[in-house]
Amino acid sequence: MAVRQLCAPGDLDLRRPLPGRPAAAQRVTAVAATSGLSRVAVATAAPWFPGLAELLVLSPGEGGRPTRLPMARRPRGAVVRDLLFSRGGRALTLSLGGSEEQQLGQLAHFTLEPTPVERWRRALSRPVYAAFGECGGLRLAVSGDGEVVAGCDQASRSVLAWSAADGSRLVDGSAEPPRVGGSEAVAVDADGSRLAFRLCRPYERAPDGGVAVLTPDGGALRVLATGLDWCAGLVFAPDGTRLMVVGTADGTAESVLLDPALPPGEEVVERRRLAALPAEAAHQTLRPVWGAAGPRAALRVDRTVTVWDLAGGGPLRSVSDLGRSTAWALTPDGRALVVASPAEIRGHDLG
Repeated sequence: MAVRQLCAPGDLDLRRPLPGRPAAAQRVTAVAATSGLSRVAVATAAPWFPGLAELLVLSPGEGGRPTRLPMARRPRGAVVRDLLFSRGGRALTLSLGGSEEQQLGQLAHFTLEPTPVERWRRALSRPVYAAFGECGGLRLAVSGDGEVVAGCDQASRSVLAWSAADGSRLVDGSAEPPRVGGSEAVAVDADGSRLAFRLCRPYERAPDGGVAVLTPDGGALRVLATGLDWCAGLVFAPDGTRLMVVGTADGTAESVLLDPALPPGEEVVERRRLAALPAEAAHQTLRPVWGAAGPRAALRVDRTVTVWDLAGGGPLRSVSDLGRSTAWALTPDGRALVVASPAEIRGHDLG
């Protein structure tokens, strides 16, 4: 399968490297791409110098130098933890935080056309429980129409959703009553009318791998049992009728297809075993995608990422020799895997 180079040598170099140090960034913290690879966003960082972190947007088909977006509003800088395009690549949402310099996480939303503009920025919670440590950043989800942005605030374990237009709060899981808690895995359907997430309470495990489907307008909340020990990611079908869940059970990666319309106890439509996972890879968080080619997900084991066809249960492609400084992501249509290192960005065609 074809591999496409998505940037020129030196495109990802820091603009203002420290004296006596190389211009190459020390690691890539996040990467995102649009369907067709018309746009790619890459967040680079220097762990010992957070102020040197940069966010770049590239248009591989058009050439030219990358566009750098401003992230920090204070001298200590910012670290990008997650990125996600929406509206066909015309908007970009990013999750900031998770460092000693910036324990308070943030969410920022940019529009990229005709010129990049930051539309709004919102602060996340400080850690409520000391054992949770620093804010690890919000794992993002965006509705298919780009109107709703959602995530689970890992500091408070609250499920949150915002309007992409103005940043107004649509769902506040920290409000009482009831308190809606979730883990990092979250998904939004095509029109933003439903959110799905792995149920979570501080120091507690959701029974039977419970996945919740929340309707923000009416507040209806239904819990679906998956039988998984860990939920790594979720994705709605394009028509919103079904929900694919990826996780682990007894040390094996599994995909579980759910139909929320079925009666309780009958929600599981199909279950497939994918591959055995070592202990260090059992609790990863990922973002499955569901396009015309069906549901797909990229699972990491050691230094290898494998893209799986969740409907068929078979592997599509593996990319090996990935270091700790590397980030990867599937395009929304699932037809390409983008791998970004401090030196290059590659797009692997999946067909």
